[in-house]
Amino acid sequence: MTVGPLTAPVETAPPPGRRIKSSRGWWTATAIVLLPALIPPISLAWQVLTTGTGTTLPLDRLLELFASTVGLTVAVTTTALSIGTTTAWLTNRTDIPARKVWMILAALPLVIPSYMAALTIIGATGPNGLISSWLRFEIPTPYGFVGAWLALSVFLAPMAHLIVSPALRLIDPATEEAATGLGAGQRRVFFTVTIPQLRPALVSAGLMVGLYTVSDFGAVSLLRLDTFTRAIFTLYAGQIDRRPAAALSLVLMGLALAILFIERRTRSRAGYAMTRTSRARRPIEMLGWPKGLSLAFLAAFAFISLVVPVSVLLFWLIRGLSAGVELGAFWDETLRSMGVSLAAAGLAALVSLPVAMVTTWKRNRFSGAVESATWAIYALPHITVGIAVVAFALTWARPLYQSVLLLVLTYVAMFMAQSVSTVQDSLRRVSPVLEDASRGLGRGPLQTVARVTVPLASPGLAAGAALVFLSVMKELPATLLLRPNGFETLAIRIWSTTGEGFYTMASVASLALIAVSIVPLLALTYRDLSD
Repeated sequence: MTVGPLTAPVETAPPPGRRIKSSRGWWTATAIVLLPALIPPISLAWQVLTTGTGTTLPLDRLLELFASTVGLTVAVTTTALSIGTTTAWLTNRTDIPARKVWMILAALPLVIPSYMAALTIIGATGPNGLISSWLRFEIPTPYGFVGAWLALSVFLAPMAHLIVSPALRLIDPATEEAATGLGAGQRRVFFTVTIPQLRPALVSAGLMVGLYTVSDFGAVSLLRLDTFTRAIFTLYAGQIDRRPAAALSLVLMGLALAILFIERRTRSRAGYAMTRTSRARRPIEMLGWPKGLSLAFLAAFAFISLVVPVSVLLFWLIRGLSAGVELGAFWDETLRSMGVSLAAAGLAALVSLPVAMVTTWKRNRFSGAVESATWAIYALPHITVGIAVVAFALTWARPLYQSVLLLVLTYVAMFMAQSVSTVQDSLRRVSPVLEDASRGLGRGPLQTVARVTVPLASPGLAAGAALVFLSVMKELPATLLLRPNGFETLAIRIWSTTGEGFYTMASVASLALIAVSIVPLLALTYRDLSD
């Protein structure tokens, strides 16, 4: 079962009565899809094994980077899960006014990339910051650990919200009603009945937030926190000997895979199975100060995660226009971003279909290995993927080096797991009776898939494509390393103009990225509300 479009799937048996497909064609297609995606980890390991590590960092420096990266990951994961679970519970289980509006507002900050979140903190604080101007006294910019923790926690909480919300709706009300009938209060029911049944969703949400934090480059760089990603980019950029960057990338890759391994071991022991219930759930009535506190929490989160970032960007824009700054045109960057995002989204949806089919229809060790490989690739930090693909292209595929095709294929490899997850969710909802009826009418396996399975799985395909589109629009480190010369996306323009101090131009590019990204996110949110 998947709990939302962003979550790693929980292993389940096929639905009763479903015909188990064993066509070699689908396994062959899956192998063809996964082999190119396995290039980054294999290439990086091969590079380090054959060329060495070069000048390695001192042990105390490695321990410092490890402690900083792990500490930030634990802090961000804990905070984002707490915020996201709270917003999900308030908007799904209580009778607060305008619940659907709050649901959308809780999910919208996901369109804001981490580097834009860091820009928000920088633009809101300091001597010339927006909030400092409002309050008429300077709020110091929280560079370092505190700033990175704040930026990532607030803007990754919507990811946890989107994962936990469907899981809350899938819990059978009878289990909680039974506990209430035995005399348990709401708080005890929540911690002893609801939370245990949310364990798979919480573990998956923690995995997503943790992997994102480990691989984050933009926020930690702008807020000057030394983590593995920032150190890797420093070792890579402008250096003739790039072996130390590759060696450090392998260490970071090992850390990400360790997180994935711990998650899968935890999930394998969580034998919870939730099925959709037709019973109506009565919302919890909120009265008095709990209602006011809940509304204040949701309003504060919306203010910090939406109002402040947009206000900072508009503040920079108006200040620049008042000073006579020429904005320039961003149409080329916008069209390039949309072009590569659409191409990656469409291709990811296409290649995810055979992977989702074999991992959903036939559960065995091989299909489990396929599923694990898909998520292992997704778990790789993007900066390490970029370095590995550069090394592969220079050694084995030089004509593809710095090409748009290689860039799009890399995007597909990095984000394919998102599409696979949503397609798996749709395939599990396809009634086996319809497929059996098609086969009974004389249609072959391919015709049945094309005329029955694919149309019924189209919501998952569309949701997966939307997720990949959103992820590619925000992608920064891999794009920095793999883009062709002169190929600038909105993410690159935001990064470069910020580094040069042109905040007015960065604000225009940021607003354009938000405007383009908000459409697929709204589509995902409405899909989540309609399920």
